[in-house]
Amino acid sequence: MLTDQPFSRSMLLTLAVVTVASAGLSGRTPHVIAMHQHNPMTFSMPTPPSDPGAPTGRREGGSSRGDKIYTLCKTVEEAANKQCATSRLTALVPEVDAEKQIWGLTGADHPEFLFYLSKFRTPEQPKTTRLNIEFVLQDEDDKYVHKTSFVLPLTEGGIIRIPIPENRDPLQVGKRYTWTLLTKFGPNETNYVHGRIYRKQMDSQRQQELKTASPLKRLEISLKEGLWFDAIAMLVDLKQDAPQDLTILSRWNSLLDDINLKELATEPMLSCCTPDPHLSLK
Repeated sequence: MLTDQPFSRSMLLTLAVVTVASAGLSGRTPHVIAMHQHNPMTFSMPTPPSDPGAPTGRREGGSSRGDKIYTLCKTVEEAANKQCATSRLTALVPEVDAEKQIWGLTGADHPEFLFYLSKFRTPEQPKTTRLNIEFVLQDEDDKYVHKTSFVLPLTEGGIIRIPIPENRDPLQVGKRYTWTLLTKFGPNETNYVHGRIYRKQMDSQRQQELKTASPLKRLEISLKEGLWFDAIAMLVDLKQDAPQDLTILSRWNSLLDDINLKELATEPMLSCCTPDPHLSLK
């Protein structure tokens, strides 16, 4: 249920306990992202910040019917036999080490976030599912930096991007911020993902390089610096500007493969998201 009160760590823990039985969990071995890789166009996951007490996070928030199911249902028979997930909500972020830490860096004062959503529907169900969605970004004191609600008309699976508006307070360097996206795929479900983001201070030389570099060079710098949120946003822009460019498509595929989400590389970008301040998930 959406609330005007900030999400606290205890509230997120309660959501995790309530929804774990229906969460879209993978039957695969957790992917461990390599640290400090040397290929300039490979994402280099930095060393986790020292942040005792920080929430672990949650990358998958869809529903399934069993704790070993990963793929989305394709037929009514599969759904009836409980052989698949009936919905999927995935944050396009790294999942680090065996503890599945969900966190990443940005160099931007107003970053953006990407999520994948999909839902299986039976023939008798409407072609379009209207998903009520809420996204919040909170600081270390659980105060809202940004909060927005909107309706997503979901006809097919796809990726949405949610930017932090320029009129919001900029992220401060070295501070922890927690993001959460919630929706309801069904009347008795609460589906959510959440994680951490930290803004990294770039030295003056790097800042100048980023200002003058070509788009692909800026991408290379962001990957080298471990700026996940900046790198994936840049690639989305490049891909939308040149959708047939094989080099850019290869970079996109490789980036999602780096975080073990290569199956989402061919998913479309969905038009989204007009805020609706009166929206409720109750």
